[in-house]
Amino acid sequence: MPDSASYARYKSRLHRMVGAYAVGLLIFIGLMAWAERSGLSRFWLGPIFLFSSVMMYAAIGIYGRTTDPEEYYVAGRRIPAMYNGMAAAADWMSAASFISMAGGLYLQGYGGTEGHAGGLAYVLGWTGGFCLVALLIAPHLRRLNLYTVPDYFSVRYGGRWPRLIAAFAAMLCSFTYVIAQIYGIGLIASRLTGVQFEIGILLGLGGVLLCSFLGGMRAITWTQVAQYIIVLLAFLIPVSWLAYKQMGNPLAPIVYGAQLQNISEREKRLSEEPAEKQVAAIFLARAHEYEARLQDIEGALRRDRTAAQDRIKLLKA
Repeated sequence: MPDSASYARYKSRLHRMVGAYAVGLLIFIGLMAWAERSGLSRFWLGPIFLFSSVMMYAAIGIYGRTTDPEEYYVAGRRIPAMYNGMAAAADWMSAASFISMAGGLYLQGYGGTEGHAGGLAYVLGWTGGFCLVALLIAPHLRRLNLYTVPDYFSVRYGGRWPRLIAAFAAMLCSFTYVIAQIYGIGLIASRLTGVQFEIGILLGLGGVLLCSFLGGMRAITWTQVAQYIIVLLAFLIPVSWLAYKQMGNPLAPIVYGAQLQNISEREKRLSEEPAEKQVAAIFLARAHEYEARLQDIEGALRRDRTAAQDRIKLLKA
């Protein structure tokens, strides 16, 4: 089918539709920027963006509605590779990446501690899981004309138990993932619109239902493609603007090395300033004080308690 003339026309039509969508999205962002400069309150910008995105995804879901099982479960097996990659990338760059992964890296760092694996382990596991599924399972699903991972395990290993184990594992992973995603939906909706957390969850789930219920994987794939373009612009526009303001070149990947060099030089200058050395000396003295307290924890607590009681007596007097 990929070599047929009808499939070529199908891909050409897809390119035109996605291009028109990207141009319309840029126009919408430009209009919002103009409205903000014209005096539109920031109180309305977040709800407008959120409502417009949800309605756009809902429209894509309704447009992609289908009753064909092949279209519903595997999008007809005719999505071009580039758009499949865009959909997978949008799924990777979801609330789990923006909120959970960023929070994990912020709190635990890359290396982690004795009690936590660290953010790098989550990033590698998260990305590696996508790669393993794409390389080891997805091609066989397509070749064997199957729909789900349990179907593949049933055919590959035979019998009923492999199918049940695969179904249970898929449901467990999906349930854990969906809980985090729903929490992220409620958090983002409440922050952007000011509604209660529970109302934000209901609004987000309503949008998800419209996106996926009528069209299945066909609608979800094109919704993810639309999300990918939005996320890509959300990444590129601020970074390009900062690169232009600071380096005079909007191509951030090109000026990245020069910016890192500037940051290193500025950090070196800051570390040599007298005020910075004075602050470091203060923190070093505090560290020595805490180290001395840790040598005699009971005595330190007793002295602090006595000092607090004396302070209370003084204040009462």
